[in-house]
Amino acid sequence: MKIALVLDGLQVGGVERVCLDYCKLLLDLDYQVTIFNLRPNFNALEKEVPEGVKIVHIPFSIWFTPERYTKLVKWNFMYKLIYIFAYIIFSCIDIVYKAYCKLRYKECRENFDFAVSFSSHFNDLTFVADHFIKAKNTVSWSHGAIYSYLLMSDGFINLYNKIKNIVVLVDDAQEEVLSYNQNLHLNIYKLYNPSFVKSRPVDNGKVEKLKRKYGKFILMVSRFKYPHKDQPTVIKAFNDLITNYKLDTNLVFIGDGPDKEKSEKIADNLSPDIRKRIHFLGTKLDVQNYYSAAYILVHASVAGEGLPTIMIEAMNYRIPEVVTDSKTGPREILGDNQYGLLCKVQDPKDMSEKLFELFSDKKLYEHYQCIEGERVKDFSPKAIEEKLDYILKDINKHGDQAK
Repeated sequence: MKIALVLDGLQVGGVERVCLDYCKLLLDLDYQVTIFNLRPNFNALEKEVPEGVKIVHIPFSIWFTPERYTKLVKWNFMYKLIYIFAYIIFSCIDIVYKAYCKLRYKECRENFDFAVSFSSHFNDLTFVADHFIKAKNTVSWSHGAIYSYLLMSDGFINLYNKIKNIVVLVDDAQEEVLSYNQNLHLNIYKLYNPSFVKSRPVDNGKVEKLKRKYGKFILMVSRFKYPHKDQPTVIKAFNDLITNYKLDTNLVFIGDGPDKEKSEKIADNLSPDIRKRIHFLGTKLDVQNYYSAAYILVHASVAGEGLPTIMIEAMNYRIPEVVTDSKTGPREILGDNQYGLLCKVQDPKDMSEKLFELFSDKKLYEHYQCIEGERVKDFSPKAIEEKLDYILKDINKHGDQAK
């Protein structure tokens, strides 16, 4: 069978890496996989695309998608008029461009069994919903809960109704969304992302070196991009942990991003003794070595997330976790403190208390180390591949008829 995965670029990012993981699973299931990259200049990850996957470059800007402008109707009367004209103009442009794509790119004339909007941005959603690709079944991969998309724009409602089949990571508030939007008639499937991190080789020599250098250190692996990642709260919690609980530990940040300097400035304002314990190491390609060496993983966010990959990866290395109970994702992975400790959002004191619990209670620490081994099985490539196979077969069976 043939499947088309449509992406808003192949830059270095979480969604794009997840897509490459699914490429591996689809190849194992004997699918012919084609990636449609709608932003050809964003191609840094193309060198990591699994062998056997075809890549097609077709420029399609998000600015030319009619549904992008739907949120204008929530403003004043003038913007409602602007929306009407924008919708008509860009709908006409897309009709012409779709005809051009059919003539220009032979891949748009091929018959696919599935066309998947994988980035779930307006351009790849439109590309799939409006049949730029010939496909028996259309699917949208939503990297989170449906409600989080509908909060952003009603345009997603219109596109989802065209696509019908939606894959979500979590089902938070899903029943409420469907009850208040009775015009939505969807087939919704929940599927976790697979974790392949254990397939990466660990350098035991480097792991021991990290342990000697940082001791029993706290690790956070994330982009510095507030509010989706909240390193400032982690720094403040660490300050409280050292000041009030007198622990001898270090805090290690892995990652870069637009708000890194802001976090560094917060750290620079702390006492010299605490500042020297906070380490900003930038991006690391061998993150598995840091997981292996770390004592505790901390993860913080203010805004909603999908299903934080970092949390799942860390579980593979039996690192107990302290994570903010933000929407959505952390509670889906950890349950109600079942597989790790949840703390309040933007509450450094609560976070430092939870961290101290793990440092001071050896039985609790070992309990989470043990039980993580069971939870992480739900995210294994084998388990996800079996569910993926079931979902695709079910979609193919029911077509675009909403259940």
